[in-house]
Amino acid sequence: MQIPTGRPADLQSLLDSLLPVCIDAAAAGTPTAKGVDDPSTLVEAFRQLLNVMARIESDAQADRMSDSADITEIGEYALRLQEALAALAAKAGVDDRQEALALLSVNIALWVADHGGRIDTLEPVVDALALLANQLREPARLADLSHVVNRIVAAVSPLISQDLEKMNPGRPWRVLLLNQSIIATRSHNPELMEDAFAVLTARLPEEAPRFFTEGMQQMDALNYPEPVRRVMEKYHRQWTVNRALH
Repeated sequence: MQIPTGRPADLQSLLDSLLPVCIDAAAAGTPTAKGVDDPSTLVEAFRQLLNVMARIESDAQADRMSDSADITEIGEYALRLQEALAALAAKAGVDDRQEALALLSVNIALWVADHGGRIDTLEPVVDALALLANQLREPARLADLSHVVNRIVAAVSPLISQDLEKMNPGRPWRVLLLNQSIIATRSHNPELMEDAFAVLTARLPEEAPRFFTEGMQQMDALNYPEPVRRVMEKYHRQWTVNRALH
């Protein structure tokens, strides 16, 4: 599996692999009504999207910066197109393209982040990151994905990151930050763990005691390396043992 980069060339490559398969499968099934879910309309919409992205890339290279609100709007549109493509794939019975669809979502989010935009639609990106993380086993690859998650966390819209909906445990912001710490831990990289745990304890302090308690249980169950264990033990003491003594 490739690690998402946010580069338009990677978006183009993913679409080149996804669109023909989905369109061919859809053509063999029930005709789709005209609209954004129509295959030909979807292909044209993605073509125009990539052209817009290419112009923005060219402007950036010439030190002409695009407005962040425009980048945010383009990202929202791109994620809607991805959602339409995912629906087309599901309707056509193309079940072996979930990883590519997830990569498409995350690459779109990274492109938005790297161009100064904000991510307003978070749930499909969080779901995609979770799917990709579950495909990886090597710590070095998980470290690469951890850097991707960090870039996305930094670009989430303030309306989401203010986290006003505390009663919903399934809210994408909570899931994203917990997964950020899980992926960092699985990377076996103490520096990435420190960065992720700092975000978790600052943004979701109510989750910290349980997270670090369960983390210590995982240290024993999965025989994590000693440097990883030391970081987990430090935060476990801060958020469980030391607090219980006061």
